[in-house]
Amino acid sequence: MRKYSCYIPVILILMSFCSLILFRGSLTRYASRIMTNGMEPEEKSIVENIISEQYDYSKNTKGYECTFLEFGSVGCNSCRQMESVMAEIKQKYSNRVKVVFINVSQKENRELVDYFGIVTIPTQVLLDKKGKEYFRHNGYLSADDLSRHFKR
Repeated sequence: MRKYSCYIPVILILMSFCSLILFRGSLTRYASRIMTNGMEPEEKSIVENIISEQYDYSKNTKGYECTFLEFGSVGCNSCRQMESVMAEIKQKYSNRVKVVFINVSQKENRELVDYFGIVTIPTQVLLDKKGKEYFRHNGYLSADDLSRHFKR
């Protein structure tokens, strides 16, 4: 037993690493909720009004069916891969889907980042015609996979 005791820390580290991989999605959702719940009520209300003005197409009479928000950064490799996806979605669905890139490193976007609880980039958020979130994904997502989630 003594000769195998040196493997115990290695096994524990491996188990911790595996559990982080397995529960990554749950941890990300939990961190997002904490960020969103940490906003001041007045600040949250201001952001909700901005979202309503820009992305509630039942009120602002723009003809889009949904909004594709891409949260990322200019210096991020995975975010750069999403640029081609955004371009393809913009070209294919120009009349149906509004594509918006939100740079998380810019101060003016901080409130939106906090409101949506963005903890990893790239993150894709889809908003319905009324500006309500109905889909979220972290990491790279191909245009075909993303387009399956557009409301018809």
